[in-house]
Amino acid sequence: VSELTLCFMLGLCRNVFGSGFKLKSSEWDKDGGHQLSSKSIGIIGCGHIGSDVARLLSPFGCTLLVRDIVDKSDFCREQGAVEVSLNEVIKKSDIISLHVPLTKLTRQMVNENFLQRMKSTAFLVNTCRGEVVNQEALKNALSQKIIAGAALDVFVEEPPTDAEFLSLPNLMVTPHIGGNAKEAVEAMGRSAIDHLVAFFRK
Repeated sequence: VSELTLCFMLGLCRNVFGSGFKLKSSEWDKDGGHQLSSKSIGIIGCGHIGSDVARLLSPFGCTLLVRDIVDKSDFCREQGAVEVSLNEVIKKSDIISLHVPLTKLTRQMVNENFLQRMKSTAFLVNTCRGEVVNQEALKNALSQKIIAGAALDVFVEEPPTDAEFLSLPNLMVTPHIGGNAKEAVEAMGRSAIDHLVAFFRK
C-alpha cells in the first residue's frame, strides 16, 4: 500500500498518467508537471502504512506534516517530520495522503469543507478506505478545479459505477490493488500459517 501511495504521488506530480493517456490518443503533450522533491506532504494517520510512506519519502527531501490521534512526537523526531493540527495539514500540504481506519470520526472526513481548505494546486491521495472521502464532494472539487487532482485505490462502492467521475482527467484510479502485490500476498499467507502453527503448538 505504501509503495502504491508513493507511485500515486509521483504520478500526480509528474503528470505521468495524464500525459500517457494523451499519447495513446496521438496527442504529444510534454507537460512534465512538477517534482515531488521538496514538496510539503500531509500524512493523516501515521500508523504502520502512514509511517512507512513517510520513510519512503525520505530521499525526496519533502516537508512531512503528520496528523494522528495518538502522540507521534518520537516518530517525528526520528523522521524529521512535524506533528501539526488537521487544519494545518489541510491548508499547508501540496499532497495529502490518507491512512486512517474507517470510524465514526473518519467517515466522510474529506468533505466539501475539507476540500475547500486545500490549496488549489494540491493533490489528494486515498489508499485507505473509500468511505473516508465524500465522493460527490471530491467529484465537484475536481470538476471545478478546486484542487489540482486526486488518486484513489479505494471507493465508496466497489467496483465504482460513476463513469463521469472515473473519466475526470485529473483523477487517477486503480481497482483496490494496494495490498495485492505478489510479495505482499505471499507474506500475508506465510504470516497466517505461522500464526496457526504457533497457536496449535501452545
